[in-house]
Amino acid sequence: MHYKVDFSEPIPKMIERLKHEHRDFESRLLQIEESSRTNSKQAIGMLKDLGKSILRHAIEEEARIMRVIMQKAKDHSEQSIKVMQEHKQIIEFLDKTISQLKTFSQEESAKKIKKFVEDSIKHFSEEEQIVFPLALKADSM
Repeated sequence: MHYKVDFSEPIPKMIERLKHEHRDFESRLLQIEESSRTNSKQAIGMLKDLGKSILRHAIEEEARIMRVIMQKAKDHSEQSIKVMQEHKQIIEFLDKTISQLKTFSQEESAKKIKKFVEDSIKHFSEEEQIVFPLALKADSM
């Protein structure tokens, strides 16, 4: 997979766009979770499709947001780094677990999707409360 990161987009504008993407992802993830209770095959397909956008989003956050934090606010970066490390679990789920879901029962598959949705929504909130404010502060230094 190849993603092109726009390094010319101003950080404040980028953060607003990423927040809007969080809202979109959250809405779509909740629809996927609901679908997974009755039609795991459909939910898995929807998740695979959404996964591409989530991966691009995570790459942008790491390439741009963490870059400005590490360049200008490294002494305050510990919490942001921990939040960004959660991308590893998200990517693991999208790269590996999704393809295994069809081997599970409907109920087990729905449980795994529900946990992924809950963890993702919590992650979005942590980014908005911890990472984005620090990136905005660092960008203005």
